[in-house]
Amino acid sequence: MGRRKKTAALPPAGAVFAVPLEDGRFGVCRVIRTATAEETKLHGEAAVLLACSAWMGAAVPAVDDPALRPILYLTHHSWKNKPEILWVSDQPPDDFIPIGTVEPTAEEEAIECLTSGGWGSVQIQPILQWRWDNERDLVLEEDQRQGEKESQRHLRELKQRQAYLKTITLEDLRSHEFFPRWDTYPPKKAVRASRHIMADTVLQLIESGKDAPESDRMAILQKCIERFNSIDAEMNHFIGTVEREDICEEFEAIVHACGLGSHKELADEWRDW
Repeated sequence: MGRRKKTAALPPAGAVFAVPLEDGRFGVCRVIRTATAEETKLHGEAAVLLACSAWMGAAVPAVDDPALRPILYLTHHSWKNKPEILWVSDQPPDDFIPIGTVEPTAEEEAIECLTSGGWGSVQIQPILQWRWDNERDLVLEEDQRQGEKESQRHLRELKQRQAYLKTITLEDLRSHEFFPRWDTYPPKKAVRASRHIMADTVLQLIESGKDAPESDRMAILQKCIERFNSIDAEMNHFIGTVEREDICEEFEAIVHACGLGSHKELADEWRDW
């Protein structure tokens, strides 16, 4: 994939780019329009609506080729004739080639889109769709093999996770670094607060003693999740899918370490995110 440019200016409506694909061919994408003020507020930053062309070819095309205008519709795998359009909020990769301008039609400018992503999508989806249309049997065979590999990997990870949960102790978690994957996101303030909640929960459980009543331990665990509810509301709801999974995974370790591992998915009983 090409490296994206992190600059403030976005390409204007009508800008057209030749897109280098992994098999040596080229695709094309077009900027349909710039986000309105309301849409910019929704995205949290400036964005442009990008459309992937249905065209593919062996060489960079001329911008006046009418075949560049039709939008690619996705039918591969589980897609149900979805147009490949999305909001992007940064400059195109360095290897995208500007080839000119195609003025969007009024119908295109009126397109509503709820999908956000990156420029890499218009490099990936044309190849996936072409292979689905022309090499479907091979694609399905590859998918099956990949699925079997993923199942085996998942089983190995599940066994490793179960072994970890059986042996983890609160003393182990006292020196544990919570959320090691939280680097560029969430915001640093949210990361610090989240790590503090987890570390403080572990400390409270240690101080309560090994023989603390289950109700006392359960109350500490409930307070942990309720504190996450509070900081999520205070910090612009930073907990998305990845963050939710990470919090629940770390919380599960604490639950097992304090001897309440027989209670499954406790976080779901108290969380708002």
